[in-house]
Amino acid sequence: MAIPEELMIDIFSRLPAKSVGRFRCLSKLWREILSTPEFIKSHLNLQTNPQQNLLLVAALNTIHTISDVKNGTVSRKIQLIDEWEEAIGSCDGLVLLLNEKSEKILVNPITLQKEKIPDPPLALNKTESHSMHGFGYDGSIDDYKIVVVSYYDTDEYYPDNFDTFVDVYCVKKGVWKRVDNSPYDLSSARRCTGACVSGAVHWLAPSKKQGDYRSVIAAFDLAREVFDEIPVPNDVSMDSGCYQLVVLGGCLCITDAGRSLHQDNNKTDIWIMHEYGMAESWTKFTIDCGYEWSMLKPLCYIGDEEVVLICEGGEVLLVYNLKEKSLKNMVVDGASAYVLDGCVFVESLLSPCFGAP
Repeated sequence: MAIPEELMIDIFSRLPAKSVGRFRCLSKLWREILSTPEFIKSHLNLQTNPQQNLLLVAALNTIHTISDVKNGTVSRKIQLIDEWEEAIGSCDGLVLLLNEKSEKILVNPITLQKEKIPDPPLALNKTESHSMHGFGYDGSIDDYKIVVVSYYDTDEYYPDNFDTFVDVYCVKKGVWKRVDNSPYDLSSARRCTGACVSGAVHWLAPSKKQGDYRSVIAAFDLAREVFDEIPVPNDVSMDSGCYQLVVLGGCLCITDAGRSLHQDNNKTDIWIMHEYGMAESWTKFTIDCGYEWSMLKPLCYIGDEEVVLICEGGEVLLVYNLKEKSLKNMVVDGASAYVLDGCVFVESLLSPCFGAP
């Protein structure tokens, strides 16, 4: 007796993305059923506890992925023709990458489908400006959005223009639009990638609203397309550190990436906002890097006690044990020890080329 199609779809929706990909190869009928937009969305929604994966931009600007993150693991080099410089972020299994030409590519590391994102029609001249990026999901319209914040990198020869322009790209619609300029001095955000949490992309920057240029977290709400403010820890000041925002375990995280540059020791402070928007939920831990490593960027947790970090001074992966307060190299077979950047992603069947399975 044949299995009802509804039951078959429910079963397949609970399998890992790689397994579904193999089943697609068994018959034309299964490929059609397992490639519909409805199935792909159902598969994504049913992954209640998705496996954590890492994407790394490694030596020679190559891309590697790691499944089942743990200390002593194996990576897989994926064939993406280009020289990559930055992993901007991930959402629902899609990763936004930046290459050496500052071109944006949206890719699914599991299916290896990719899509080049066009530049905004009002983009500033790349030789006279700088841009920062963010990537996330807008549930109000069921679309993924790329945010580009740009400003003139001015000197005496360039326009006396200190505006910060904001362009938003709706991935499914394939449309750019310019929204209101940022009320924050994002040129002071250390040219960092935006951290996407709770439907907003975040940058740490001085506020121009009150005229006192106090440090705030500028949160660009993807649905409303306006900036809000998120409180920073009391001991964070743009004048006394080299801070950047990242996402760690689904929480907003601040790291003092340059503490070793302005203090006599090589320690890195890391703050985590455990309840989004709640100032009292910030907690801090400090990593003593010693003299071998500095400028640490958190990537993900291993279990409850260990954090994987990129050492931006030595470009290696490290594991910090929160309980033992110990730091060690992370052993990764198949990838160079020289790591430029990275991000966490989940397995999915979602295509960056919307309209194609």
